[in-house]
Amino acid sequence: MPHPTLAEEPRARPAEPAAPVEPAPVPPVVRAESAAAAPSSPPPSLAMDLLGSALTQPVLAVALPQAVVTWSNTAAAALFGRPVDGAPLADLLVEAADRDAADWLSRCAAGAGAAATGYGPAGDLVPLTVAVQVVDGLATVVLSDRRDSGSAGYAAARASLERYALALRSTNDGIYDWDIETDRIFFSQRAREIFGLASDEMSPHGWAARIHPDDYPAYRAAHVQHLRGETERFVCEYRFRAGDAGWKWVRQHGIALRREGRAIRLTGSVGDISEMKAAEARIERERQILAATIEHMEQGLYMADADGCVVAFNRRFRAMYDLPDHACQPGYTVESVLRFLFERGDLDMPWDQVKARSLSPHSRRHGHVYETRRPGGMILEARTTALPDGGYIRTFTDVTARRKQERAISDILEAIPLPIIVSSTEDSTIFYVNTHAQEDYGLCVGAPVGGNAIELYVNPEDRRQLVERVRRDRVVAGFEVEWTTIGTRDRRWVLLSAHAFTYQGRDAMLVTAADITERRRMDAELKAAKERAEQALADLQATQKSLVEAEKMASLGGLVAGVAHEINTPVGITVTTATHLQEKTRDIQRIFEGGKVRRSDFESYLAVAGQAADLILGSSTRAANLIQSFKQVAVDQTSEERRRFDLGPYVEEVLLSLGPRLKRTPHRVTTEVPAGIIVDSYPGPLSQVLTNFVMNSLMHAWPEDATTAGTMSVRAWQEGAQVVLVYQDNGRGIPADHLGRVFEPFFTTRRGSGGSGLGLNIVFNIVRQTLKGTVDVDSRPGEGTTFTLRFPLEA
Repeated sequence: MPHPTLAEEPRARPAEPAAPVEPAPVPPVVRAESAAAAPSSPPPSLAMDLLGSALTQPVLAVALPQAVVTWSNTAAAALFGRPVDGAPLADLLVEAADRDAADWLSRCAAGAGAAATGYGPAGDLVPLTVAVQVVDGLATVVLSDRRDSGSAGYAAARASLERYALALRSTNDGIYDWDIETDRIFFSQRAREIFGLASDEMSPHGWAARIHPDDYPAYRAAHVQHLRGETERFVCEYRFRAGDAGWKWVRQHGIALRREGRAIRLTGSVGDISEMKAAEARIERERQILAATIEHMEQGLYMADADGCVVAFNRRFRAMYDLPDHACQPGYTVESVLRFLFERGDLDMPWDQVKARSLSPHSRRHGHVYETRRPGGMILEARTTALPDGGYIRTFTDVTARRKQERAISDILEAIPLPIIVSSTEDSTIFYVNTHAQEDYGLCVGAPVGGNAIELYVNPEDRRQLVERVRRDRVVAGFEVEWTTIGTRDRRWVLLSAHAFTYQGRDAMLVTAADITERRRMDAELKAAKERAEQALADLQATQKSLVEAEKMASLGGLVAGVAHEINTPVGITVTTATHLQEKTRDIQRIFEGGKVRRSDFESYLAVAGQAADLILGSSTRAANLIQSFKQVAVDQTSEERRRFDLGPYVEEVLLSLGPRLKRTPHRVTTEVPAGIIVDSYPGPLSQVLTNFVMNSLMHAWPEDATTAGTMSVRAWQEGAQVVLVYQDNGRGIPADHLGRVFEPFFTTRRGSGGSGLGLNIVFNIVRQTLKGTVDVDSRPGEGTTFTLRFPLEA
């Protein structure tokens, strides 16, 4: 906004005669005493109409403080393109809309008039001069159209302002209007928000005081130039103190409205650009950081545009190539810089090759890499990065030390007793092979045959898979492939280890190969041996199963023989008694038929018959019980049917079936198994376990010719959801070196004497697999043996 001196400079010119302003009309108010003095006058309304028609200037009567038009003449209706009676003044004048209309009219009346802007018939803005007189709350406003007196430049400026005002509606800027004649500045609501102003007006003195001292000189110079007509538009950026918010950056635009070449108003917009300035400051800081980073890089660097002109470079680049000022400057072409180096003898190849390496379209490709050697022995690696606009950045890295290390590494690789190959991951070209790779596989760098790694692979797909894994994982170990010696038909299996790295600027991998042909042969033999062993094991398991079944059948056969022997006695008694009874019956029948039956004969027969009947019934009952027990145990031993049974009575039945076998020995079995332990399991396998325990004791616990009676006991009880069954004998026990093997298949100390070595193995398998339980053994020589079973009530 202007400083007072800015307004004074245009006013210092010689004053030009102002356009005449017609005298203000009499306010359209008819006082009562006037009407009484002139009774022959026309009615007041008729007088006002005649007066309004006689005036050629637009005239408005505005009621205060509402600022509503109460009367207007014909010229006013023509100016605004419509009748305006009853319309708010704010709908007619821009200034009345942006300010307090009543206050503005009062100030205009106190002064010598003011400039204003009206809304024309087509919505255009019309420059006006306003003369105001206020009497008893009624303002008479006389308007003068300044379009005829204004210059063509003024009209153009006004049209520009109209477009500018329309554009501002879609922006976030504030609007200001400096009336140079009244030396007051008006601000819109948005402008007040931006600058933290409490009022919509401010003097140029107040505005100038808020501009930052460092920015004021440039602001004043731009302002004066525009007011003098030296610039088409006023544009300036500066800092402004916005109340408690501190300094804000603003951008001010403006266009001066002129009358006969003299600026009378400056209207425009102001916008808050603090965030933009902060962003520019950040960008500038980042640019400086980037410039400092590039300047202090260990790499040399230059950037060229799409036309091949040098845009920027750092000192390191010039130092690497020892370039003087006259040979490298921004704007020079890359070709001219290279030409200088070539003519000085710094480049290591003919000019055509230099151009192809550094200037061709291919050389600008992203990732393009090449090496160049300086006269002093320095080796530089050049790497290109393409830019979206067609330009490119090329960096230069001193790799002299790296190349020396590579040569040292090459010496080490030669000493390693394994074939080592360095090849491209793009086209499999071999870059390096050590002596072992040359001698063992016929490889040779650059040779038509043996110069490409893919020639080694019997199956080329193996090479492609290896490359894919190296690119993905960087390191691959334990990759088995089949190689062939180049030029021969020899094939070998090798174990590869591969590492990805960059070799002279190209993507490559280092591969070491270990010959595993012999190991593969041994693996094949071991595999065959394993298969044979597995087959033998399967055969052995089948044999074991057969032996187990045979053992079970043999046990069942022994049971049958024992039961048959046991049943023989009651059956024999039954037959003998029945025969004796039959003979006595025939004898009494003959006596009876001869009619010589005596009382004593009949009594004797009845006595014999009663005794015979008792013997027959007792013997047959005993035989029936033996048969029933045998049937249940036999069925259980030959099947694995699951059922519910009472453990106590079932143990008694099993031991009863073993009675014939026990009768041939002095040994006895006792039981302590309470009734009521209901088990839902497999009784047949359980009977097999008990039978094997008893038979194992009879065979191993005591000598065959033992005369002292041994004791075997079966005890059982319930612990929660489990059954604990303990079988114990008081025999000679098991030696400590045999105790850990008693459950092994075919382990026996009585081989050749009836022992198969399967009895306790069958016990172990039945308890673990069928009864879903566990079995443990405890024994000490001379103290007997104890087997403890634990299995669930529900298998």
